[in-house]
Amino acid sequence: MGSEGGGPGAGAPGPLHVTAPLARAWAAAAAAAAIRVPAGDAEADAWIVRGWADVAVGCVALDGPGFAGPGPRMTRRDGPGAFSGLDEVVGSVRVVSGGQHAARLRYLRRFAGPVPPWYPDTRRVAGPIRGVGERAWRAAGLVAEFGELLIATAARLPPGTACPLVSAQQLAWGVRYRPSPSEGHLTLHLPTVNRRLARRTWMCLPGLPGPGTAIAEVPSTATPMAQQIWRGIHEGAHLDHLSSLARLSHPLAPNPGEFGAGLLVAESYAMAVEILAAVECVLAGEGHAVRQLGAGLVERATRLPGGSNPTAEFADLPTLAEVYVLGPLEVLADGPAAAALPEEITRSLRERWRSACAAYPPAAAFGSAAAELAGWPLFGPLLSAGPRSRLPPGAAVTAHGLLTV
Repeated sequence: MGSEGGGPGAGAPGPLHVTAPLARAWAAAAAAAAIRVPAGDAEADAWIVRGWADVAVGCVALDGPGFAGPGPRMTRRDGPGAFSGLDEVVGSVRVVSGGQHAARLRYLRRFAGPVPPWYPDTRRVAGPIRGVGERAWRAAGLVAEFGELLIATAARLPPGTACPLVSAQQLAWGVRYRPSPSEGHLTLHLPTVNRRLARRTWMCLPGLPGPGTAIAEVPSTATPMAQQIWRGIHEGAHLDHLSSLARLSHPLAPNPGEFGAGLLVAESYAMAVEILAAVECVLAGEGHAVRQLGAGLVERATRLPGGSNPTAEFADLPTLAEVYVLGPLEVLADGPAAAALPEEITRSLRERWRSACAAYPPAAAFGSAAAELAGWPLFGPLLSAGPRSRLPPGAAVTAHGLLTV
């Protein structure tokens, strides 16, 4: 593992090392943050376990080598490493089952040895899962319609630029289409962790310079253009958001934008940037990118549980599935999701979106419909209600891990 140069957004030095206690403390704090989700009962269990699996990807990166392939480890061998912090929190909460998310978590945990007996098993989460709300279906219809329009428009455009399958170059290509591009992200090579296991590859890790942001480069079976859009636009927007949050206070690992209600805001922003990028790619004549961005909007709209093309990944996560269509409308319409973002990134997004709407009338029509739909607080109540913590009474996360008092 190490870093890559080659353009804005990927220029962090490496290799870097952290102490085992620091890695352990990061994992415990991240696992505890994953417990605080704006959902209840079965959906909360699924969401928590999914978050723990995301933490496990960071543990794999920190605890190498064997885990992450050849190369230096990031964590020094001076005590129990990152996985020990995750183990402690998982053992303190005891979620019984997590379905597909538990299968992913357990697979990743095996890189560090036998899975502890207290880890969630792979049975379906126990209890009913709510259905998708009416507002989400309306938002999905609007997003899908705009995506289909983009796909049709792409057929009349030149193909545009294609990038090699290298994270640094994909992020550099996306800079022109992201309203607040950032720099200094470490690229982690994790050849033994594929995209099925690493559902979220962007993160903040301890001991990194600058904003502390990192992106995992993992094997993927997606098309080159799909990977270019995913890395250069969507994941790049996540890194920009994390960097902005870090600048507001100090480098944070874990970052508030990685889990729970903060993740809802993060996905809202990344999807809004995707919609902006789609319009700007139309104006720039990037036909292949426009087609992929349009297809991505249709996919998010139709994969909702109960939709025309549902995906197993979100079957027990309706709130998270909904935010990919509800969230960007709120951000582009200056709704509650926009208010939860740092002003420095919403300001540039608003300016670019206004210019895009002025130059491309279909975007203006989409924006007007989004503003009308976002007249309701689409998921604002979830943010205002605050997350629900599943930590045991009297427990807190300290610099040394989980502490029960």
